[in-house]
Amino acid sequence: MNKRIKKNIVNNCFKLLPLHHDNKIIQVTIILLTLAVLIIVLYLLYRGASKAWYMYRLKTDFYKLKDMGVEIQNFNLIYCSELKRKWPTSALKIMKKKKTEFKNKNSIGMITDKYVVLDFDTKDHLPQADFILDMIPKDTAYEKTPNGYHYYFENDTGKVVKTRIQVTINDIKYALDVLGNDSLVYMSPTCIGGKDYFWINSIFTHKPAKLSENMWIFDIIKDTKPFYRMFDGLDVKLNITNALIIADNIYIESQIRFIFGNKKQHSKKMKYLNGNIYVYDDNYYFLTNSSFKKTKNKTYLLNKMRELVKQLNPSCIIDLSVMNSNYYKPNSVLQISSAVIDNGYKNYKNITRHIDDYIEIDKSLTHRTKYLIRDTIRIENPYTTTTTNTIISAESISPTSKILYGNESIYIALLISSEFNIPNITLGIIEEKNTNNLRTTLIATSDKIFHSFVASL
Repeated sequence: MNKRIKKNIVNNCFKLLPLHHDNKIIQVTIILLTLAVLIIVLYLLYRGASKAWYMYRLKTDFYKLKDMGVEIQNFNLIYCSELKRKWPTSALKIMKKKKTEFKNKNSIGMITDKYVVLDFDTKDHLPQADFILDMIPKDTAYEKTPNGYHYYFENDTGKVVKTRIQVTINDIKYALDVLGNDSLVYMSPTCIGGKDYFWINSIFTHKPAKLSENMWIFDIIKDTKPFYRMFDGLDVKLNITNALIIADNIYIESQIRFIFGNKKQHSKKMKYLNGNIYVYDDNYYFLTNSSFKKTKNKTYLLNKMRELVKQLNPSCIIDLSVMNSNYYKPNSVLQISSAVIDNGYKNYKNITRHIDDYIEIDKSLTHRTKYLIRDTIRIENPYTTTTTNTIISAESISPTSKILYGNESIYIALLISSEFNIPNITLGIIEEKNTNNLRTTLIATSDKIFHSFVASL
């Protein structure tokens, strides 16, 4: 084939391409679209390769740790960017499992059956226990965590070391946890939501220090009570059965999950809306995973709740919520009997079936706990631009104005309770404002609301 023929073939092929166009704008557009597609393809290839490499590292370390006799687990870990916290799926169920094969889940963690781990949280609002660092052997295995460090010790003492949270030394509470028997410790190379765990002194090259040679650890935990998960070691049973218990707050959900643990495993789980319904102690726990807020079609939401109540026929409806107020003291526990739905909820206003903006349950339907307060809460639309915190702290609000805000689940619980003539317990706690560490505050708040709930029944 001579050069002229080759040239004609190339030119004719080039004319068939979209780039061969007299309009320069179209040429530029085609070039940009081609580059965009190329970038997307390269990005997807990069993401795929990165994920494959990450899973290979997890799997490799999983079997290395297993061969070392470590009680290692492979499980899914969810990172909630809004709350800046990681959530293991069915944590207690994970901890009950024996060593298993790698299941291609996104994280690995150690169950501390024969280890003790010092967990330093450098981003906590509590003071740092830096003076302890000088007592830790420099050659022990330790890793960097998203919020601090994990230092590993082998428990060769024969003593069971219980977990301590926020260790108290000389009457000062520090940002230090001692993770002992039956704790779940996330390990390198786990990375969730861009938050990495990575070894500084790898456990594969550095042996954890002997606890028998570091008895000072027992001294620093002597003034801190062991941490017990809900109902661990306690003979607690709710004095109520067949109740529908609604938790539409992720922190309260995390506290309730602890009850499905060492004392008794939950008997049944049913997926509903975006959440799950667990059965424990003959009661139904609806952990909604923010179902009410996420469901914008309120007609559908209310109909689903009506169907659920008809199916379960509960003895009472209970809602556990975190509230905001400018006149109740922080940590006050309230049982609300009435609610007003915010005007911002257009999707409630469009429901054909008549629903009052103001809902109040009959006195005979109110479960009278020691927290009973006859008050009306305002349910604010979370999708409006003005937030509850902004309204409560606004300088324009008169000091005499009383503001009490709460979750949408409160309104629905009261509404369904009145509609089906079922007793109601709408129990909430006033959130303590702590701008230094919202996460710690909400965890403490949700813990108190659940303990208050147990104590009230």
